[in-house]
Amino acid sequence: MVSKEKSKTFIEVALADPVLNAYVLFVQTADAVQKYADACFYKKAGLSTTKFVVLEVLAVNQESMTPSQIARWTLRERHNITTLVDRMQQDGLVRTERNNKDKRSVNIILTNEGREALARAVPVAREIVDQVMVSMGERDVTQLVESLNILRQNAHEGLGDLTDYQAGQS
Repeated sequence: MVSKEKSKTFIEVALADPVLNAYVLFVQTADAVQKYADACFYKKAGLSTTKFVVLEVLAVNQESMTPSQIARWTLRERHNITTLVDRMQQDGLVRTERNNKDKRSVNIILTNEGREALARAVPVAREIVDQVMVSMGERDVTQLVESLNILRQNAHEGLGDLTDYQAGQS
């Protein structure tokens, strides 16, 4: 069913199965929020959402992490983080340094330019949050967080089951 007023922006979900309907709505919402965030971050801060997240996670973790730690935190594959870090290094946002204890490992270090980019991007993140969450009250946000934690846990368990299954097929 297409809403006449919003037909150019999105198609409303109206599936007969309410659980499947909620799932499709969730996926559409996640995609829309991601596209909105990417557009805002790029236009207003010159960053992708993923670069912002990596800068933020580095700042929270004493400005140094390994690519594997970043990959786990962002739910990305390590090789994708390595490629992203290479681009961020070219942009001057991070630098790499060999780990003193394990010479095979590198640490990703936030640079001054990275800190400055993060400082410019944080207000943009706040704008994105304010736009997306504008009509949600404190109770709504609390319920949303609880629901998202359940969904995330279920998805992680599903990924673990798939990994176990794939390992058994090798």
